[in-house]
Amino acid sequence: MTNYEQIIVKKPWGYEYLMYQNGQIGIWCLFIKHGAQTSLHCHPDKKTGLIVLSGEAKIRFMNDEVKLQPLSKLIIRPGLFHSTVALSPEGVVLIEVETPPIKTNLVRFDDAYGREEAPYESDAAMIPMNESCIRLQIPEKGRKETYSLHGCNLITEKVEDITLLTNRRPDEIIIVVEGGLISRTGESVLGAGDVVTIGTINRLAKTFTAPHGLSLIAAQKLSDNPT
Repeated sequence: MTNYEQIIVKKPWGYEYLMYQNGQIGIWCLFIKHGAQTSLHCHPDKKTGLIVLSGEAKIRFMNDEVKLQPLSKLIIRPGLFHSTVALSPEGVVLIEVETPPIKTNLVRFDDAYGREEAPYESDAAMIPMNESCIRLQIPEKGRKETYSLHGCNLITEKVEDITLLTNRRPDEIIIVVEGGLISRTGESVLGAGDVVTIGTINRLAKTFTAPHGLSLIAAQKLSDNPT
């Protein structure tokens, strides 16, 4: 099995690299060149979350499409065919969240570069990471780590008391890394790999609890930060 932790995967549409992974999720950074597009593909056994950090993207499905700008998010269910097209002249940078982190769980249906039904890229498409790549770390509770990437901040932290999130911007986008919210009967209503706003978490927290807290990655525009 390939270890993706220190490599960049070259694609005909740009490149991608692994920013973070645990046993439940994998978080990738993707760059798509202007006018280029990923294959129309699906992941039969994993959920995918997308967050656009810079540029404008068009997400195509089999019969419709949606446009996303920073900071926009989208969750794609397992088995749903989709393709991402870069509309901006400078291209598009986005985060992809995979749950579970099975990179080879891929079925290509249509591809502008002749990769229909081909598996994930081989070792020939992989090169060592460089200094521009960011690897995220989840700090110990009570601390935060901040990473700047394409006009956004990515903040990693562990939160034991989720009521502390009420002081944050409600439109801040959150990737749940570990932990989550559960119902009184023990069912998960928010867990690893979910991509939501803090406003959504705060609404859910009025009814559900987080007995083990949350490990999270928060995305916010740099222009939205206090000066």
